[in-house]
Amino acid sequence: MDDIQDSTETSTIAALKAERDQLLTLLKALPDISFVLDAEGRYVKVIGGANEAMYASGKSLEGYTLADALPPAVAEACLTHVQQALRTGEMQTLEYQLRVADVTLLPRSVRDTGHHQAEQWFEGRALPLPSYDHPKPVVLWVAVNVTPRKQLEQYWREAAYTDPLTGIANRRALFEQAEHEIERAHRHHRPLSLLVLDIDHFKTINTQYGHAQGDEALRQFTQCCVSLLRDTDLMGRIGGEEFVMLLPETDQLGAEQIGARIVEAIPTLDVPGMNHEHRMTVSIGAATLLEHEGFEDLLRRADDALSTAKRSGRNRLRLGER
Repeated sequence: MDDIQDSTETSTIAALKAERDQLLTLLKALPDISFVLDAEGRYVKVIGGANEAMYASGKSLEGYTLADALPPAVAEACLTHVQQALRTGEMQTLEYQLRVADVTLLPRSVRDTGHHQAEQWFEGRALPLPSYDHPKPVVLWVAVNVTPRKQLEQYWREAAYTDPLTGIANRRALFEQAEHEIERAHRHHRPLSLLVLDIDHFKTINTQYGHAQGDEALRQFTQCCVSLLRDTDLMGRIGGEEFVMLLPETDQLGAEQIGARIVEAIPTLDVPGMNHEHRMTVSIGAATLLEHEGFEDLLRRADDALSTAKRSGRNRLRLGER
């Protein structure tokens, strides 16, 4: 009876080892890189990564820990997911950013390679390997390079919120941020102001010089305005030649000062292809947030002030009525 039991156990162990060897052979052929990691985060085995354009060889990591190889924050997050996978018996996933150049245990010749200097995105998938021959429990960690997907997501995100001609926020992005900033200003009882800008007689520029030159004028106008703003301010294009500036932490005096600098700066622009006699000017309406006021009412008051500026002769700033 014991001989039969021993034979069964031997056959079971042999079958498990054969299954493991088959798995490792399959993983070696896959483009993504995989690691066998134990409960302490030690690299037991490094497998695969056949796609050399996306992965660096990680053989030099074997025997070392995540903490030895990776930046502290990444190492800690990965170890947490390894231990959670072992505790629950279920696959755990983690998205993390990493530069191959920051994996200190890789050879310098690998880390100094140009494309390994760039920040990359990985999706780590940790799955327990209960039958693996190792003193401590282990997981299989498959690291999938998802950088192209992240870049595509970023492209579409920017396309959805960026004006393609000027590169600043579009109407959607500006309005969403305005709602957020106004809610924050009311909650913390902080000042906030809004400027509405309209390039004077812009249709004349398009008619006289053509739309290509008009587009260049819009780009130069935008660059000039942005250069006068703080990092916390936001400028958006909401129409053909109409723009809005959102100015957090700015009272009426501050808005008036910023608007005055813009009115003064725009006529100094030298747009290639336009006659020196034909200088751009801008009309601006400014409004400062009132207690309990929403974005629509604030924008309306600034727009009314812009209309007043135009009626008053253009090339000037007017403040909204309170």
